[in-house]
Amino acid sequence: MAEMHRLVRSWLVEILQNNESLVAIALRQRAKFEGWLKFELAARASQAGATDLQVEAPPPGGPSSKRGRSDVSFVFDLVRYDLELKTPNCNWRMPGVVTCTRPVTKNIAEIISDGKKLAAYSDHGLVAFALFPIPLGDGRWQPYVEGIARELGVPYDAAAHTTRVTLHVSETHSADLVVCCLPVQRQRAGLLA
Repeated sequence: MAEMHRLVRSWLVEILQNNESLVAIALRQRAKFEGWLKFELAARASQAGATDLQVEAPPPGGPSSKRGRSDVSFVFDLVRYDLELKTPNCNWRMPGVVTCTRPVTKNIAEIISDGKKLAAYSDHGLVAFALFPIPLGDGRWQPYVEGIARELGVPYDAAAHTTRVTLHVSETHSADLVVCCLPVQRQRAGLLA
């Protein structure tokens, strides 16, 4: 599983870069684009040879399970992966982007919650997200990603888990996104609150 998080992250970066004009609309409006991105990710995984691909997949044990659904699941090299995907928007002011008042901490809490959900049932869970928009060269995102990793019990390494992508917001402005994918280890009930 250690390498799957790198592969998924590379797929996400590729999708975002190949769809810059579409993503620019979301960046300008700080509009979350998770629904679109999970189908693009599923298609990319399929192109790479993933099988048993499902969007909004029931957890192992079937739909009667009370554990919820993962955003995407697939089998790759005979291993089933369950993935939670988020597109958390940040509220930092920047030119060319509408002002937003929702605190980024609420979006971060949702990522942690999804990761803990995965840790309850998945042997090979992945939490992936594209944090946006971030002012060019700004590092305020780093403590948030470090905190997510810490809460999920993942030894964090920026080079191994994140990629910074710069995209045009308009003809005169650009913004960064930070794409992150963390492997989540299964925990026995009660270990993660």
